Amino acid sequence: MFDVLLINPPYFKKGGNIWKTVSSCMPPYGLAVLAACIEQAGFKVKILDTYAEQLAVDDVEEYLKNNYDEPRFIGLTSSTVNVKQAYAVSDICKKLWPNAKMIFGGVHATSKPEEPLKNNAAHFVVRGEAEYTFVDLIKGHSLKEIKGLTYFNENKEIVHNQEGEFVDLDKLPMPAYHLIPMHKYFPAVGSYKRLPAMNVVTSRGCPGKCTFCYQPFGNALRQRSPRKIVDEIKILVEKYGTKEICFYDDNFTTFKHKTREFCNILLEEKIDISWICFARVDWIDIDLLKLMKKAGCHQILFGAESGNQQILNNIRKNITPEKIKNAVRAAQEADIDCRVTFLFGCPGETEETMEETIKFALELNPDIALFNIVSPNPGTQMYDWAVKNNYLKTEQWDEYDWGEVLLNLPTVSPDKVKHYYKMAYRRFYLRPRYIVRRLMKIRDKNDIVNIMYGAKAILNVLRMYNSH
Repeated sequence: MFDVLLINPPYFKKGGNIWKTVSSCMPPYGLAVLAACIEQAGFKVKILDTYAEQLAVDDVEEYLKNNYDEPRFIGLTSSTVNVKQAYAVSDICKKLWPNAKMIFGGVHATSKPEEPLKNNAAHFVVRGEAEYTFVDLIKGHSLKEIKGLTYFNENKEIVHNQEGEFVDLDKLPMPAYHLIPMHKYFPAVGSYKRLPAMNVVTSRGCPGKCTFCYQPFGNALRQRSPRKIVDEIKILVEKYGTKEICFYDDNFTTFKHKTREFCNILLEEKIDISWICFARVDWIDIDLLKLMKKAGCHQILFGAESGNQQILNNIRKNITPEKIKNAVRAAQEADIDCRVTFLFGCPGETEETMEETIKFALELNPDIALFNIVSPNPGTQMYDWAVKNNYLKTEQWDEYDWGEVLLNLPTVSPDKVKHYYKMAYRRFYLRPRYIVRRLMKIRDKNDIVNIMYGAKAILNVLRMYNSH
């Protein structure tokens, strides 16, 4: 018997070649940090990343039998879209190890903490930042004293303890990379320049108020010190041969002075790393972008979401189409590739606003356009609005994948939303101008691979479009 098994559950219920529909497989960063905290507290911990092991739910029971002894505690994390698979894995674990205590965490459990308990999937739910709460729980502290914990009391009543304290990110240990199969990870098509590539998270929280975005870590943005970030990168480079970093922060450039310091350390110490990041269009400038480029940044992702100002207002994006244009142009001037996201089916959406968004995407002409259908996930303002107004089509969580229409809007039908979503891909990616531009950017074999797999993904969308 050992102390803790942390599990990253599958997206898929049945076996087979699941990677046909998965664009990336990156380390479960949050679990790796949590595992490091558990080790630091003196406990034996292991991680099962079902993505990296290419396991569907049907494969999990046999894999657990063959690879693990009985743990005292099992921690499961999930997003909304794969929470059903997490519940299925919980059932398997309870069957194999009935004495183990099940602990749920992650985005979905934080937004709906009673659900895993009522579904008999968990003994405890850890809300928000897990590190302190989880360690206190396995140490055997009094349940009443553990902040951020939800559980059944002795009267079978659900108790929500007070919120946990914000974690000082600089005091967290380095992720327990030694517990996960680092050689099995790969980034999304079109998002990398060199391999191997690994993900790093430097901050928690977001001051933005976007109605479609849930912040389990709150609105107070905290970011690690540039020195700590570089130290982690050096470990990845020296120990695992990492050549590229994908920063998965919602907004990497919020604290511009820290971004500048980070870039300057990379340059001063001559660290050979390329990297990508996400940023808001109103939190960058041309001078910062040029410094980022010099320090190895080759791609940035902006969330544009819509080309219509009223839609942007409705989702409380707090930006304008003009700001979006300026940010994309600045990145292009700095010679940084742009990925830009767009949403269809937002509150107030009409055929006219969706057409406006497609035309706006064509005008921006980013290197990669990512079109999605808005997903009103639990915990978001949009979810609450949809429930209140009876606009929510379903609470089948596995449909919350940003590709299904989940809102019955009074202004546009679900079929029309799906139509414009698919049409956007066709109109953007089948332009001769775009195809020539991508071919002209080929510099090495990684570029060729990216184009080939990207083309395959687009063809899949187009086949879906032509079948309707």
